[in-house]
Amino acid sequence: MAYIPVGLIHQGALQETIDEAKTLLEPDVLHLAYRVGEDNTGTASIFFRITMKDSAMTEAAISEGTSRVATALFDKVRPLENWGLRPYFNFRSVSEQRKRPDPDWV
Repeated sequence: MAYIPVGLIHQGALQETIDEAKTLLEPDVLHLAYRVGEDNTGTASIFFRITMKDSAMTEAAISEGTSRVATALFDKVRPLENWGLRPYFNFRSVSEQRKRPDPDWV
């Protein structure tokens, strides 16, 4: 599959698609941010930063919760098929964000 150069992605359309996907992830997902760039191999990628409720990030719930979010984003955004972007997902709880504030996560 050919990758779309990052500079040719219509950012507004991508943002709109991600905003639509985010509505499917409520109430567990409190914040969804992303960055488009290259991964360490030079492949066009999208890096999702997802802040979830503490209750969704407990040991008992984390696997199901993060899998549900990643699957929903794959299905709705279709990063590789629609945008030529390899997706990466990073999850953080609200408590973790409070303990280690990172401006890239807000």
